Formats: sequence, structure tokens, C-alpha cells
Amino acid sequence: MGQAGRCPVCSSVVRPSAKENRGILEQAASSASDHDNLLEKVAVAKAMTPDEIAGLEAARKKGRRRQHVGEEAEGIDWEDEERQEGSKEVSWRVVASILLSAFVLLALSIFYYQRLVENPTAGFSEPLIDREKADALLDEIEKAEQKTKKIEEGEIAAKIVDGFKKFDNDKLEEAVKNFVNAESPAELKKYIREAERVGPLIDRYYEQVAYEAAGFESLNRLELSYLGEILTTSVTTADFLSSPIAVERVVDGDKESYQVDWESWVGYCDYPPEEMREKKPDQPFLMRVIMEPANYYNYGFSDDRKWRSLGLELKDSVYSFLGYVARDSEQDKELQIMMKNANALSCLIKVAYPSGARAKDQVEILEIVAKGWVTPLEKKRNE
Repeated sequence: MGQAGRCPVCSSVVRPSAKENRGILEQAASSASDHDNLLEKVAVAKAMTPDEIAGLEAARKKGRRRQHVGEEAEGIDWEDEERQEGSKEVSWRVVASILLSAFVLLALSIFYYQRLVENPTAGFSEPLIDREKADALLDEIEKAEQKTKKIEEGEIAAKIVDGFKKFDNDKLEEAVKNFVNAESPAELKKYIREAERVGPLIDRYYEQVAYEAAGFESLNRLELSYLGEILTTSVTTADFLSSPIAVERVVDGDKESYQVDWESWVGYCDYPPEEMREKKPDQPFLMRVIMEPANYYNYGFSDDRKWRSLGLELKDSVYSFLGYVARDSEQDKELQIMMKNANALSCLIKVAYPSGARAKDQVEILEIVAKGWVTPLEKKRNE
């Protein structure tokens, strides 16, 4: 066999015989001349040694890349210069492609996040509920609430109407007129509520307070309120001042009468203010007061961590008092609820001076008897 060579165009191994050697090369050159773009690549195959041929064949059988043959080649050179240059170009393109892909993904992520913030259901194929359905649902809920509210208000109104129906406004006004026009305490007793209990209180009270008929001008029939058998409104007296008044409807068999609550009318206390300041009674007694928050601590009530202070005003009195309730007691909790939405509160309380009290105007609040000045009914009367 003759010498072997490598085709400069396709890189295949060529083994021409001695006779065919020149003819094959001439044929390859002639074939290459048909392709103008390949003419420059045609070259004479370099002769290979038998060892080089054997090594090349072994490499081809193992599937490896072709071996670069040259004077300085001592081993397998996996990439020639052209492939290295191409590899560098490909590497930069890959890096640029990765960076571009990352930028696109970041832009898409920001866009998706903005949509998700504007519309939390935008990322779901089937949103839980859209805006239109939500608005419709809210409208239904609101209509249901309004309907329920109207029903409740209707029921309350019906009860109020039924309650007022049992009150005879003409008899009510007649009773109030007789009460404020009474010429004496004795005549006054004819029109008062719980005359048996309250009669002696009237006598005691007017021993110290000069009696004078208030005189009747008119009764306010437009602002009537009631609780059970007690109705409250306001009356304009002869001096054209308007004063609140409470009247109880009393039924005794077939008889119906209207009796004025004298205690709330005058703001009665078990002790007149002057006597309270002088005697400082340490036994519980009743006061009708207008109560408001205060911030004064002294003497037996100097510890504001233990006591809560309240200002106590009396009707038609130049004297005022300070009431103290033990913090977190039942009375304190009750007062906090009652005064939650009010700066001042009218109430009936039971109080007492501390034993050996130094201050004339400081009392301890022992009990909240009633909100307002009307004494609660001790027992339910027959209707």
C-alpha cells in the first residue's frame, strides 16, 4: 500500500496506490476547480507515518474528535484555533442570551406583581369572586340588614304606640296642672306618687324650705317618654321656665289616676345640703345629683389609685359635693357604663361620709340606686 494523506476539503483519509497516487490528487484538484469558493482551500495532502495512521484509526473507532496533525503535536488537541475562536463567540452569545432572558423574566415578574396588587384575583384562572358579584352580594346584605332594622324599629314603634295608648293625655295634663297650682303642701299631697311614704318627707322638707306654688302654663305633649307606668315630659310654669316632670299611671280596679313624682320634681335628698355639711352622717343616705367626672383627691380619698372622683351637683343649691367610688368595684363599673357617652349624668345614689371625716363635701358612693331621679317601683302594680 502507498502513502496515506488527508483531503484538504473533507478531511477524510486517502490511501492511493503508487500508481493511482498522482491521478487521485489530480482528480481532487480538478473536482475542486469546479467550485470557485473551494479553490483556495485545496492543498497537497501531507504524508502520514504508519504510527500516525494507526493512532488516527484508533481515535475514530473510539468516537473521539479528529486529531490535529502537525510537527508540534504531541497529543490529542481537542479544539483547533478556528474552533476556539468560534467557541469564544458562542460563549459570549450564551452569556448575552442568559442576561436578556433574566431581564425579560424580571420585567414580567414586576408586571405580574403590579397586576396582582391592583387585582388580587388576576393571577387565578377562576377568581373567587369578581367586583360585580361582590357589589351585588354587598347590596343584598345591606338590603337584608335594612329590612331587619325596619322590622325591629316597627316592633319597637308598635310597642311605644301601644304603651302610649294606655295613657290619657287629658287626665295626665289635669293632674300636672293641679300639682303645680296647689296652694299648700297639704293640697300638694293629693296629687303625689306614693303619698303614704312621701307625705312625711314633704312635711319635713317644707319645714326648711318656703313653699310657693309654681303655677301652670302648659304641658309639652310633643316630647313624651315613658318607662312602664312612668311617663316623663316637661312643664312650663308661671315664670315661663321649663322643668322636667315625671308622672305615674296608677290603676286600682276600675279607677285610673295620674300621680306626680314629687321627689324628682324638687331633687329631694335625705339631708338638706347645709345639714349634710354640718352632721357628716356616716350611715347610708340618698342623694339626687347631677354627676360629672372630677379630678380632686384629698384627706381620706387622697389615693387616686384606689378611688375615682366625681363632682356632685344638687338642684337649687349653692353647695356642691365630691363623690368617691372605689376603683374596679361594681359601682365603678356601672358608672363607667352609664357615663360612657355622657359628660354629665342625673342619678339617684346612696352615699355616706367616712367615719371621722375631715372634709364637709367628700362622700363615698356606696350604691347606684337608679339612673335619673325617679325612685324605682318597689313592686309591680296591678294593671
